[in-house]
Amino acid sequence: MPDTVYPADKTRNPLAGYAITVDGPTSSGKGTLAKALARQYRLKFLDTGAVYRAVALSMIKQGLNPADTVAAEAAAKALQFDFRHKGDNVFGVWLDGVEVTEEIRSLEVGSLASVVAVQPAVRAALKDFQVGYAAHWKPLVGVILDGRDTGARICPEAEVKLFLTADVAERGRRRWLEASAKGDATPLEMVIEQVAARDARDRENTIICDDAVVLDATAMTQAEVLAAAVRVIEAKLGTRG
Repeated sequence: MPDTVYPADKTRNPLAGYAITVDGPTSSGKGTLAKALARQYRLKFLDTGAVYRAVALSMIKQGLNPADTVAAEAAAKALQFDFRHKGDNVFGVWLDGVEVTEEIRSLEVGSLASVVAVQPAVRAALKDFQVGYAAHWKPLVGVILDGRDTGARICPEAEVKLFLTADVAERGRRRWLEASAKGDATPLEMVIEQVAARDARDRENTIICDDAVVLDATAMTQAEVLAAAVRVIEAKLGTRG
């Protein structure tokens, strides 16, 4: 797992040896927060949701139905994907050797990813990769995981666990703004309904750990969320970086 942006140099990575998890529902801002923390503390980053999106996209490209549990499990086991830092805090996703960073963020792929993600066989097939990723990078440069259940199931030994949330209308608005900026014409009301539907499908796998610190970002800016998270991290681990 080479990474030329964040080399394994403990003198340059103040949280080497530590893991941080950032969980929460869709469009809560957890990915933005995790990337900002990765930049600030020079942590290796893993967007666990991108793994499921990659499975969904792979199935779409093969003309398969993501609701087909047998085909979904096979696609998960055969998936060739990678997470890479591209420089300047840009994080990319590769599928079968081709960059799909933008493609996996479409509303269609996001919706189908949640169909794939609730399938136990798919989750089991992808869990080993995520656990291994965290175990590999934690002692080298430190790692931060972004997902829905990373604190509970992927890295339960994480020293800091954050759970980021916001009300569904605000999360729908954020998702709508993001999609609109890319030319998607889906009405706001429909996007909010889609977000609510995803919440329902993902409920079983969206877990707030007992030892997690919950941050409600409904009325917070990205800068305020980052500042709050940094306060939590430094209170738990001491002033670092």
